[in-house]
Amino acid sequence: MSLETIHIILNIILIFAALYLICIGAFTYGLFVLSHSHPVISTEAKRSGEISVIIAARNEGTNIEKLLQSLYNQSFNKERFEVIIVDDHSTDDTSEVSENFRVLHPEMNLKILKATGTGKKQAIFQALHAAENELVMVTDADCELPERWIDSMVGYFVQNNLKMLLGPVLLSPANSLFEKLQVLEHLSLIASTAGSAAIGMPVMCNGANMMYDRQAALNVEKYRTDMKIASGDDMFLMEQFIKHYGSKSVSFLLDNEAIVNTATMPNLKAFFRQRKRWASKTKAYTNWKIIATALIVLLFNLSIVFFFAAGFFMRVFWVFFVLYVIMKTLIDFPILKRITHFMQQQKLLRWMILLEFVYPFYVVFTAFSGLFANVKWK
Repeated sequence: MSLETIHIILNIILIFAALYLICIGAFTYGLFVLSHSHPVISTEAKRSGEISVIIAARNEGTNIEKLLQSLYNQSFNKERFEVIIVDDHSTDDTSEVSENFRVLHPEMNLKILKATGTGKKQAIFQALHAAENELVMVTDADCELPERWIDSMVGYFVQNNLKMLLGPVLLSPANSLFEKLQVLEHLSLIASTAGSAAIGMPVMCNGANMMYDRQAALNVEKYRTDMKIASGDDMFLMEQFIKHYGSKSVSFLLDNEAIVNTATMPNLKAFFRQRKRWASKTKAYTNWKIIATALIVLLFNLSIVFFFAAGFFMRVFWVFFVLYVIMKTLIDFPILKRITHFMQQQKLLRWMILLEFVYPFYVVFTAFSGLFANVKWK
């Protein structure tokens, strides 16, 4: 490889690095602005309307009782919210566990529906049409909710006249090294979700913690063209909300009382299956800001992988590999420091350097395998 070719390659990769710096820098700015301008919602926050909490469940018999108990423990008046579980053709005791809970807790308005379609998106649509209230909250069947989750989300949603509200999600536990890296990597996604929403260009969301206007969701239903894609029940809906109601109709709540907890993946196979499912939806995005962000992140990480691979032919590229990993670490540190502080996970920062060396390879692998692999929801 000639010096001229190396020079051209380095210039191209430097452009990718600059775009990554601008992108993450903007999200970091948004996250810090959000932390200062969005105080914790108190229990005195204005309450308005009644709530429908929607959960699509498939083979969650071991998890769903914990979720239902956390919903039962909500400080929000039980007379003012309903819980709708749509059992998506489970082959375990998901329905039985849910029904037993309903019988033992008649004071909670719990409805259990059998899915008429197939897949998580169809289950959520079914629940949307069955819901009795105009404010909808969505979480996953393997989550656990803080006691003031509904209070916090509803208070902020109503006060700011939103169409969609995104909330924080924390993976747990973080005992093994594999779990620690999962949690830290996921925190980077939550930080970018919060930061991007704060600057008026939401590019990510998490279906484990969302709230939106039911009628608005029904209004955009006819524009959805993603129903055959296994993943993206959250992202494609957000795309339509942005398209029809504007990016300012979507916001993020940075409140400790709104943090939803969900489990880390038990092993590498499950982890990569989940991440490939997430990546598979990327090719169907239509929002240019979401597409551009995904491309910038992929290209910068692909550049780092290129340096590592090229180092086997010219050792100087291994120097660039290390330098660019360090560069990426410096770019990522402020936003990770802020989100780990908010989530009270500061100790995880000690694993940041290791994550930064591993992350580019995992991102490139899941991105390309997700684009070409056939995936399904559970």
